[in-house]
Amino acid sequence: MTDTLRVKIVEDSDKIDWNIWFLLIAVLSLIAAALIPFIQKKYEEHKAKFGFHLYVKKRIGIVWNFLTYDKFEYKQPTSSNSMDDLVLTFDKLLYRFEDDFKKNRNTIHPLFAFGILFNFQNILLTVNRIQNALIAIDIRHLEEKTLEFGDKLSKKEHIKLTGLFMLIQHYESITSFHDKFGSLKSIKRDIKNSKWTGLIVDQTVLMNQELILKDLQYLKDNEISINEILNINKLLIQELKSYFDYDNLMKKKKNNWL
Repeated sequence: MTDTLRVKIVEDSDKIDWNIWFLLIAVLSLIAAALIPFIQKKYEEHKAKFGFHLYVKKRIGIVWNFLTYDKFEYKQPTSSNSMDDLVLTFDKLLYRFEDDFKKNRNTIHPLFAFGILFNFQNILLTVNRIQNALIAIDIRHLEEKTLEFGDKLSKKEHIKLTGLFMLIQHYESITSFHDKFGSLKSIKRDIKNSKWTGLIVDQTVLMNQELILKDLQYLKDNEISINEILNINKLLIQELKSYFDYDNLMKKKKNNWL
């Protein structure tokens, strides 16, 4: 009796219900058949979206570098009748100039007046380079590309790009209209083949206090235009930083240094 029971137990343990396994395989096959096209579609959308963002960033990358990474000379007068040559990114340079102009706009000290005039002409020289870079981008082509990928972009991404494109479209006209400072005598513009290539500073200009203060008065008379130029550049920097996710880029960069 004991032997018969042992054989029966062994026989039952060797039995496999293949129907359950076939059912499980069938269910998994159906799930895979449904998921694979969905996953493939999402992958293609992500790939196209990534390619589009890469295209946009390459097109506006020159301007991005101008405004956030490239360094520019800034003349900082000191109380010891000397001048420090600072090197600042354009976004920091704008705020430094804005503060210095507010503090020293009524100065009669030729060194401080010269610093204001040189720094502002240097800002306008950079603005001119940005204008040329933006013209070369061909914003209409970028807008057409955006329409092509419109269904693959989120509402937030659409808002970012729309704001950025509107600024780019108006940047040249606003900055050109408010650049009324080509007639300054103390720091002149070096124009070659109709292109602004640099600044010309007479070595004796600091001895001509009357000329410097006259140019400074001209800046004060056109302070509204100065503010418009500063503001649209700050706004463009803000929109570019938002699109390029600047804060996260800086965090990653900082973490890589640690």
